[in-house]
Amino acid sequence: MFKKGDTLNGRYEVVTIIGSGGTSTVYLVADRHIGRSLAMKVIDNKSLGALDFARSEIESLRSVRYPLFPGIVDAFCDRRYIYIISEYVKGVSLAGLIRRSRMTRHRCLTLAERICEALIYLHEMPHPLLYLDLKPENIIVTEDGLPHLIDFGIAGLMAANHMPVGTAGYSPPEQYHPDIGMDERTDLFALGMTYYSIRCGVPPDPDITKALSDIRHSKILSSSERSFLAKCCAPDKNDRYSNSREVLKQIRHIRSIPDRLKNQIVKIAVCAGLSLTVFTTAREISVNIRQKTSAARLLTEATQHMEEGEYTPEGIKIIKACIGSGNLSHECEQEFIFEVAVNSMLVAKDYATALAYFERLDPGQYPEASDYARLCTMQRSFDYDRDEALEVTGRLFGQIASRSPSKMKYENLIVIAGCFENYESDPKMGIRKALSVLMIEKEELDELVKNSGKEDENEYLPMLGRVEELIKVRKKRLEIKKRMTGDKT
Repeated sequence: MFKKGDTLNGRYEVVTIIGSGGTSTVYLVADRHIGRSLAMKVIDNKSLGALDFARSEIESLRSVRYPLFPGIVDAFCDRRYIYIISEYVKGVSLAGLIRRSRMTRHRCLTLAERICEALIYLHEMPHPLLYLDLKPENIIVTEDGLPHLIDFGIAGLMAANHMPVGTAGYSPPEQYHPDIGMDERTDLFALGMTYYSIRCGVPPDPDITKALSDIRHSKILSSSERSFLAKCCAPDKNDRYSNSREVLKQIRHIRSIPDRLKNQIVKIAVCAGLSLTVFTTAREISVNIRQKTSAARLLTEATQHMEEGEYTPEGIKIIKACIGSGNLSHECEQEFIFEVAVNSMLVAKDYATALAYFERLDPGQYPEASDYARLCTMQRSFDYDRDEALEVTGRLFGQIASRSPSKMKYENLIVIAGCFENYESDPKMGIRKALSVLMIEKEELDELVKNSGKEDENEYLPMLGRVEELIKVRKKRLEIKKRMTGDKT
């Protein structure tokens, strides 16, 4: 439309295109009068509803005075276009950051907190304002890490009855049905879907039923995050949080870990080589664990009964007591059950106990449980078929290795390594296969940690350390086996 060097209204010189949509294009321009960079949105005034959208955006920008929103500088029009000049926010869109790498849980919650604070400002203005198009593409993250909301193209007063367009996947049902009416809960739906997108690295499904199913079965989200998003993104707005302050309170609750519990866990992890499953679980245990210290005490005792990164029989007994304590959330209990099942299967070789615990797992959360149970059933037979067991293990490895990064993926790969070591008739070959699985896992974790930014905020760093320890153990075992058989290869 315009090229570099073109000047509009006698003062705005085009530098480059920033972005474009169906009916508008945004340019970076230099203001010749005061010598600063600005953003110029150019709207085709022949497009349907152009004047209404432009008027809505101008009125919105004029009324907003908040650091995370760009201020309006100027507006004018000619026969063909409407021009809106606003402050230029230098940074990268949140959508662009998602494409680069997945963000840590801490960073996602921090961004969500800042965005929610901006929504509170809009919703509590003297004349409340709805944003109505919250999505990663409309959020610019500056060098200082702050998210700025841009593009007020479809923002409107809370009392307005007009029906703006939205973005599939991020806009709730009422945004497309005039008879339902919109309020601040409309923005809360979009905030929830935006959080899902930046946390999981994928946009929400346009089908709300499928999107909610993805949230409920996500292996990336914690149980508290899943509950939070399910309420934010309920199809019926009456089932959502009532206002943005409630949402902010919940975000801060999810972020918070009592210093006492956090310090205790870190100490255990450093001194006792805490298993990642238990470390993750302890961090995710909510008020229930904080109020009832018996489970926390049992957890501490269990981690003191470990050898080479694996629980001793005494440690397993303590974890079983923890499961029966009645002080665990459902998700926490499920993770402890998984821990007992895996240790019973691969360490104690107690396949009856392993089978009983695998059968207690939620198949939605642990889809591999039935295959592990099948392996345990096979091993309980006197003359089980090793080749069949290896075939099941190989198929499981193929399924799990192709998944997106998640803690459960890497927990499962550790189990797969143990299965290969168990089922190979040649012990050295079994250890070599286990090492191959662990080395593949280590490579992927190395890359995730490398691209994560601050190491102390990386959720995969403890897992990487655990895998490295397991590799050392397997290498030691292989050397012993070689010496026993005189193998020098």
